[in-house]
Amino acid sequence: MYPSLFMSALSAHPDHSLSLCWEQHCKLLPGVAGIHASKVANWTVEEVFGFVQNLTGCEEQGRLFRDEMIDGEAFLLLTQTDIVKIMSIKLGPALKIYNAILMFKSTEEGLK
Repeated sequence: MYPSLFMSALSAHPDHSLSLCWEQHCKLLPGVAGIHASKVANWTVEEVFGFVQNLTGCEEQGRLFRDEMIDGEAFLLLTQTDIVKIMSIKLGPALKIYNAILMFKSTEEGLK
């Protein structure tokens, strides 16, 4: 298990100066590297569904995002609590999904 995967989920407001271990994150979350939040914000419900479904261990959770009609903009607004408690997704897949969201946001912030 890679501790860095869970570091950003420890706080509701992660320290943006905290260095993310991008190489490890990219290996654990394929399909995240190089995608900026501005692009994700324009995703359709089907694109969010496809992204979540392609995350390792999250194949079944993709349907929930489609059923709830979560598009890219809504996807970026989700918190870990939303994913676990409201969408009733188990903690393991929820952490992967939430960390992907944080990585999208961090990549965008790096451009400013």
